[in-house]
Amino acid sequence: QEVAGSVSVRSVSEHRPENLARPGSFLSDSSSLSGMSAISNFSTKTFITEESSLVLETLEDGRHHHYLIPIQVAKRGRFKKKGTKLHVYMDHIFIAQHMKLGSCCSACKRGIPLRMGKQAYVCRDCGIITHKPCHIKVETHCLQTSLPSMELECYNEDMKK
Repeated sequence: QEVAGSVSVRSVSEHRPENLARPGSFLSDSSSLSGMSAISNFSTKTFITEESSLVLETLEDGRHHHYLIPIQVAKRGRFKKKGTKLHVYMDHIFIAQHMKLGSCCSACKRGIPLRMGKQAYVCRDCGIITHKPCHIKVETHCLQTSLPSMELECYNEDMKK
């Protein structure tokens, strides 16, 4: 359902053409300290996969905007707009975070290693924690999701910064 350039959806993955992506790949996120120092390169990567959707959350004129990033643009890893990368899967809205010692992945039940950088994804609505590649292994929908309240817009590289 489209309204004035906005898309209102519950699960954004279903709106992406099937033939545009290979299964998960990592892209560098050089905004973190470990990306610049190369201490722990794996933990600074953004996990891109066709199973989940990448949404860029920006704050423009005091209002949050949410842009659905096409898979081809997501694979490049750099966007003209600055913001928070949200990974949407099973209504969970995952953000990359640095974890403390003793954190455990909700999907595979293994520990999350302590290292520099953002080494895990956390659902900002319900708080479940996963390794970056494991976020697409979560089997339950987020019951506390804020996804329906987001007005998703299609990201366009030609947009103003």
